[in-house]
Amino acid sequence: MIKVEVNKENKIGKILIDRQEKMNAITVEMRKEIGEKIIELDKDPSVRVIIIEGVGGKAFSSGGDISEFLSLNPETLLDWGEDLSTSERITKPVIAAINGYTFGAGLELALSCDIRIATPKSEFSFPEIRLGMVPASGGVTRIVKMLGVSRATYMLMLGKRIDAQTALQWGIVHEIVDEDKLEGRALEIAKDLASLSPLALKALKKIIREVADSPFYAGFDIERKTFGLLRYSEDFREGVESFLNKRKPNFNGR
Repeated sequence: MIKVEVNKENKIGKILIDRQEKMNAITVEMRKEIGEKIIELDKDPSVRVIIIEGVGGKAFSSGGDISEFLSLNPETLLDWGEDLSTSERITKPVIAAINGYTFGAGLELALSCDIRIATPKSEFSFPEIRLGMVPASGGVTRIVKMLGVSRATYMLMLGKRIDAQTALQWGIVHEIVDEDKLEGRALEIAKDLASLSPLALKALKKIIREVADSPFYAGFDIERKTFGLLRYSEDFREGVESFLNKRKPNFNGR
């Protein structure tokens, strides 16, 4: 139900959620598998960028598999959100290509990705409150930090569905493209990212998260020290020399 494709020529790995008969609802086992596959691609030297998408066109993922919820034990719940947060913790950029319903755990997975591209028919929701529960795989924390308290409260307390245009205005997604162009646009962005310095992207992804949770002047310190470290990398030299010589850079991640 979780499939992986690797295009070594483009240096792009894909993770496909394929459980179309259940609108790509994510089981506990699928959660683990998603986390494992993301880590595998992060360790794969032939991959520089990862794309996650739902198969079938109706849903990125309709959420967690509710039929399992009453059988969950405390041990499972302790690690409930870790696997769906893996995209945020790895070193490589992750793109969520979103089409259709993106609810609950599906939205939590998407929010942990670095870039989110949606289609006009995409809808977003945390419906957990209507089931007597709350999001527990990073959803509350990420949506509050992303939207602020007022909009997050509206979305979370009402279990409110947000359409694609509202999601774009609120910053839940970064772009909206026609359904038939989603895969191509995600690939275009992935190719662009794959052409950049893997080392600089790794550093940037790390400091974005650190700065987001840091005081203003601490952020200045983090970015300056990161620049200083990159200054001694081969990729830094390659970037400067290729610019000065008006040629395309060839970054090696060192």
